[in-house]
Amino acid sequence: MTDSPRPRSFRISVTEDDQRDLENRLQRARLPDQQEGVAWEQGTSKAYLQELLAYWRSGFDWPKQEAWLNSRFRQFKLRVGEIDLHYVHHPSDDPHAIPLIMVHGWPGSFMDYHKLIPKLQQKGSLRRSYHIVVPSLPGYGFSSAPNRPSFGAAEIASTLNSLMLALGYDHYVAQGGDWGTLISFLLGTRHSDHCKAIHTLARAFPKLCHPWHVAQLLNHRLPIVNKMPITMTQRELKGLDQLDQLQRHEYGYRHIQGTKPQTLGYGLSDSPTGLAAWIVEKFKTWSDCQGNVERRFSKDELLTNICIYWFTNSITSSMRLYYESGVEWPKFMQQYCKVPTAIAKFPADTFSSMPLAWIEQTWNVQQYTEMEAGGHFPALEEPDLLVEDMDKFFGQVHL
Repeated sequence: MTDSPRPRSFRISVTEDDQRDLENRLQRARLPDQQEGVAWEQGTSKAYLQELLAYWRSGFDWPKQEAWLNSRFRQFKLRVGEIDLHYVHHPSDDPHAIPLIMVHGWPGSFMDYHKLIPKLQQKGSLRRSYHIVVPSLPGYGFSSAPNRPSFGAAEIASTLNSLMLALGYDHYVAQGGDWGTLISFLLGTRHSDHCKAIHTLARAFPKLCHPWHVAQLLNHRLPIVNKMPITMTQRELKGLDQLDQLQRHEYGYRHIQGTKPQTLGYGLSDSPTGLAAWIVEKFKTWSDCQGNVERRFSKDELLTNICIYWFTNSITSSMRLYYESGVEWPKFMQQYCKVPTAIAKFPADTFSSMPLAWIEQTWNVQQYTEMEAGGHFPALEEPDLLVEDMDKFFGQVHL
């Protein structure tokens, strides 16, 4: 009988050779042309990218950021099935604390939660105390990548459930956004014996077997009728228009990552400039930054996240999740998640602009909050609002 794998303490340690290689590549960066009068309309602004690269070359201090990451996060690795999983674990000394797993998405990382974790650890200001677990998704950052096809969101959910059980948390609650939303959904639908409550961003799809959803789609699609709030509110009609615009103008990344991630990966794995352009454009477009990405994220935050992808060479394996599960996302959500759920809807998160009826037919919604500000990255953009809403909901949970 073999012993079960045990957690191993982990610290980030990028070699000097890898740092010099990055510096040399940044010095040799070759940028494309950009048409006059064009900023972000066709992709990342050349002017902003030049500014970011100049800071990366001469102002950004990776050893300082590495030391900060190692001091901020208690990091571990654990072999879970075929994955050598990297995760952050901050247990509470409160015997009544509840285990909480927080799941990031793309193009984020475990660093997304650097503001949230200290707020969740504040004693006396919250309803509950939390044992905090933040994994790096398989194929992201310091977690190993699946070495076979057909390892998608469902397999990741199973891996994370196994992680929580291995840490001694038989019952736990989950929070997530982006891919973290789908993975939390799968924890709730496939591992409900263990996952007992979920807090997530709004995400749902119409169920074509549901007559009211079909009526809402017709209300949105048919000429003339699509101007009239018949089966939904005017605000919900506008939200579906925004989703249409998102799919027409902002889904290029999703199509290529969902079909040819390997081809794209050759360029992004070889060029830090290309990688930065690919990632920073999403933080600008998906956030509540009002056109100025640094209104929400500092250069150090942006570049530290980018460096996590660069130094681990994980951009291709991270994008591969779109190939494995991008098309399956709506199929998974044809089910109903019975686990009690809190939905947080942030105004600049266009991905969440679907009718409430779709959400309520997908999740067991026990709390629904429309936030005052924030976008697709609430843990970084509005950590105070997110913590307050999470604690309000999880404070009522009894495991």
